Amino acid sequence: MKQIILTFALSICLMSCNSQEKKNTMKENPLLANIKKYDYEPIYQLQVETLYNYDIWANDVLVLTKHNNVMNVFGTFDNSFILKSGSQKLKVKIYPPIPFGEGQVTPNEYLKNGIKFKLKVEQTAWENGSLEEPKLIMNYELPQYQRDVNNEEDYSKPIDYSKLKEFTTELDFIAKVPYSLYSWEDSEDLTKTDTLDLKKKVLAFYNEFRSSIEDGNSDFYLNSIKKAEFNYFQSNYFTIESAKSKSNKWIDFVAKGKTFEPIDSGKLEFYGNGKIVSIRGVKTWDKNEGILRYRYKKGAFNYVLVFDIFLHRPKGAKDFEIIRYSMIDKNFLKGEAK
Repeated sequence: MKQIILTFALSICLMSCNSQEKKNTMKENPLLANIKKYDYEPIYQLQVETLYNYDIWANDVLVLTKHNNVMNVFGTFDNSFILKSGSQKLKVKIYPPIPFGEGQVTPNEYLKNGIKFKLKVEQTAWENGSLEEPKLIMNYELPQYQRDVNNEEDYSKPIDYSKLKEFTTELDFIAKVPYSLYSWEDSEDLTKTDTLDLKKKVLAFYNEFRSSIEDGNSDFYLNSIKKAEFNYFQSNYFTIESAKSKSNKWIDFVAKGKTFEPIDSGKLEFYGNGKIVSIRGVKTWDKNEGILRYRYKKGAFNYVLVFDIFLHRPKGAKDFEIIRYSMIDKNFLKGEAK
């Protein structure tokens, strides 16, 4: 009898192992073999310095967001919002700051006078393993003074921002890039879809993606992100070897299975002129961030790894694809990671 039980248990183990092997058959992202290298590989980085909260869109894709009470000089090296050479459109929304003080999480209702907002776009490139001296492409500062209506040469009149709940401005700069990316420009216009039905389908995709990681199904994960991952590595000029190395680490991470936070509903937002959709956090501590979150602890510190996912649906396709995604590792120090 003991031998029968042992044989039965061994059979279950073998079936489970075989199932796992069949589930994780993809060892690498096949698209990364198409990465190209160029003689000159320009990188366009956005840098922001301000106490204000803000959201910044590039070509109608959210690329930078800040909703905290930290004074930061924050930027991005991610070129993947630039699909092709030419004029690149920026939209900046500035929101009231969050007051300083322990436990302060609620922003002021209005903007404040005298707070600076600085945004610059720089062009650089990798040269012999380091970045060359950046070249200023565009510089913007929130104007503090305006022209006196009675004197066209007098710009000494202070601008009163204290009655505004937000401030929006649109900017542009010229970029020249050598690569070709998977694009969303010819994808389905999702704004023409019933919003409630669309949100249900997006949430269903998020939950399936989350479940795939929890189940250790790296094949589903890789098939979902492979085009977005190619776009990131190609536009940031990784070598094939380094791209595969970084990608394979995440495949191994997923294959082990991880327990994620339950998904909050959030708010459905459109990007890319209606061709991209994402569900964003609405609470103060996750406002306009992705809603797929993995919480973990390292030593005495609490972290939240935010998977920020943007979907599109190519024309004629039945299912969504991830066209942009990022993973933001947030350190909540010794406080409880929410």
